[in-house]
Amino acid sequence: MRTLYLHGLDSHPTPEKNAIMKKAGLKLTALHISYREKLGVYETLKDTAIRKNIEFIIGSSLGGYLGNTLAEDLGLPCLLYNPAMHYTDVFYSKIPVIENSKCPLRMVVLGKNDPAINPHFTAKVFSEKNDTDINQRIITCHWLEHEIDLLTFEEMLHWAMFHLKSAK
Repeated sequence: MRTLYLHGLDSHPTPEKNAIMKKAGLKLTALHISYREKLGVYETLKDTAIRKNIEFIIGSSLGGYLGNTLAEDLGLPCLLYNPAMHYTDVFYSKIPVIENSKCPLRMVVLGKNDPAINPHFTAKVFSEKNDTDINQRIITCHWLEHEIDLLTFEEMLHWAMFHLKSAK
């Protein structure tokens, strides 16, 4: 499955997480983006997703926020780790608000002890979305903070892959 991985703010794709995604059978595109400096971030990501015929989006933190918007816009399933749904003004370019989401399956992993992204706020954002056609699953990990350890990253990826296969 052709997958686009979007890292968090001031972060980068790590070789370890890339290896986990590849081991799970994903054909991975993982760009390193300087979100604070790059103009047209959303447009670049959308163009990449279309050009590479992406089928699945995985995003973490700010990459989760962008991944959710891309998934809604392009009609793709997504796995979001601690998505930073409150980030709207970090960019030099406008991130669109998608009125009619086409995302068929959204899976969200929240860290209960996340000091950077309030998991209650994020859960509320997703519960208030009026996306009646979206199959949405949210899991809260009681041990998890903001950074996703490799074991949790892998476990939640397998959880998502199971639900992707079940949804087909």
